Amino acid sequence: MKKLLCLILVVLTMGTMYYFSSQKGDVSTVQSDTAVSVIDQIRNEVTLKDHRLISIKEKVFNVLKQYGSKGYIVRKLAHFSIYACIGASISLFIYVLSKRIYISSVVAMIASISYAYYDEMRQLSVVGRSGNMKDVLIDSTGAFTGVLILLIIVVTFKGIRGFFNFLFRRNKEDKYKENI
Repeated sequence: MKKLLCLILVVLTMGTMYYFSSQKGDVSTVQSDTAVSVIDQIRNEVTLKDHRLISIKEKVFNVLKQYGSKGYIVRKLAHFSIYACIGASISLFIYVLSKRIYISSVVAMIASISYAYYDEMRQLSVVGRSGNMKDVLIDSTGAFTGVLILLIIVVTFKGIRGFFNFLFRRNKEDKYKENI
């Protein structure tokens, strides 16, 4: 059952990316602009009173303006986030199959980068869209982030579980020796 759920997660994340990448350029722009307006509305409702936070916010906005319009940044962050989910879901699926987190991480990165490259090449055939290697790099960085987060979670939980197994096994051995 776990394997099936993980496979469904992989298909859903990759399918989501395929859906967004298949949309014409003007549709993608409208979606990005809608997301920007929602973010702006939320930002306008949130009021900062701490002068340090206000100054940090202004610095962040000034840095982000160097990279392009709000719509451009939203699109790139969306790609980064979706590919983080793709990388993590592929890694999780392979980990559930193999129980080897490091191998699953490497295979997930290779698969995610390959899918990012394929996605950019496919976008060349969509009206109003373009593909470039910078986007593959952004997507790959997102995938790496997702794989790394999953790797840290799995290694941490394995370490905690191993520590408690060690403690309880040791207590059982001590109690056994006392009973002899």
